[in-house]
Amino acid sequence: MAGCVAALLFIAAASRATTTPYGRVIGLIRLCGGPPPGRCFSRDGTAYLLSGHRVLATQKTRHARFSFVAEPGDYTLTATSGGLHGRRPIDVSAGRVVHANIVFGGIS
Repeated sequence: MAGCVAALLFIAAASRATTTPYGRVIGLIRLCGGPPPGRCFSRDGTAYLLSGHRVLATQKTRHARFSFVAEPGDYTLTATSGGLHGRRPIDVSAGRVVHANIVFGGIS
């Protein structure tokens, strides 16, 4: 019985050690549009993670990809590319990955 209790305590401690108080945001900058049916393309630019009006992190994309680590909370993800600007709200949870693309649309 004592062996089972010790094993359960070890498993509980190990699971707490692997949990992170942060979440991750990953995504792409995309340009979509053109005549029907339209197409989407990945596009390099700069991505920003904002809390209110404060910029917390900035990243120039490589192959249109970005990635941020953040504490749990509500943020705004923005991006610029070639004079275009996009934004979207995101919610980050501890230990979770948020997939959030910024899509510039309506381009003909």
